Amino acid sequence: MILCQGLFILFLSIYSCKKTDVSSKNSDENNFVAASTVYQDLTAPSQRIMDCSADCINPEGPYVESSATTSSSWGGPNQNAHTKTVSYVAYNTATDFIVKVTYVKSGQNTNASNLVKVTANGIPQSVPTLASGATATFTFPLPAGWKKCDEMSFAVRQEGQNSPINMTGTYKLFGICAARCATSFTGEAISCGNAREAVYRFTATEDMDYIKIQGGLTNFTGADAEVTIDGGDLTASQSTPGGSSNRVIKIEGKVTACEQVTIRIKWNSTNSGGVITGSWSVKDANGVEVAPSVAGLECDQ
Repeated sequence: MILCQGLFILFLSIYSCKKTDVSSKNSDENNFVAASTVYQDLTAPSQRIMDCSADCINPEGPYVESSATTSSSWGGPNQNAHTKTVSYVAYNTATDFIVKVTYVKSGQNTNASNLVKVTANGIPQSVPTLASGATATFTFPLPAGWKKCDEMSFAVRQEGQNSPINMTGTYKLFGICAARCATSFTGEAISCGNAREAVYRFTATEDMDYIKIQGGLTNFTGADAEVTIDGGDLTASQSTPGGSSNRVIKIEGKVTACEQVTIRIKWNSTNSGGVITGSWSVKDANGVEVAPSVAGLECDQ
């Protein structure tokens, strides 16, 4: 009999420790409190726990959420005539740390909460009242130069309807996944005749510190061609080797991964129709083509 009692007490002790491990801190010691914290991976069907050092988030989401809930009951013979519940969901985007707080009042009435405040890394934000069942969103800009696994400390405080509820938490920021795209290089004849226009577009899978996009314009006359570049950190130069009627356009500089570079060229020619450009290519610093070249553009006859 004594052995059974000892085993029972040991079981209660282990259960109590396990329950405490998943509880959030709450300063409302005079009321019944139940709390839990759940880390949820919204990107995987398995709902596995995400690791900020190994996993990342897409800029447009979904995001990795941390949540917790605290309830407080009071009143009546069983101290359960009224119950208020405060819960939060915290996560980061590419630019902000966000905490969403929901307040619910149940029991004999559903009165609104008074002040609800969230403080993140020492910066407070608050709303004066929050209706039962409503959610308030608190947005904190991420500090400049933030990195994955940087820790955000935050606190949630609810006032009104019996004693205040206080919750604290920390969140390790998730980095942003590298952009995913395909390297491509295309060209299109926009206008022919004597006034000509062509557009070239280039996208790289990764950052490139140096590229050279180069090609020719056939039967060129008049002043320099008008070259407009949208995207990248690029400059244009042009020449007529050997004084020929063909003009060579050279675009050099650096580009960012998945950024589309658009090069628009306008020029005059004494001819109309036919092939209006020579072959165009895009090469890296070693002279290696990073995308298939674009053959001479031709206008419809």
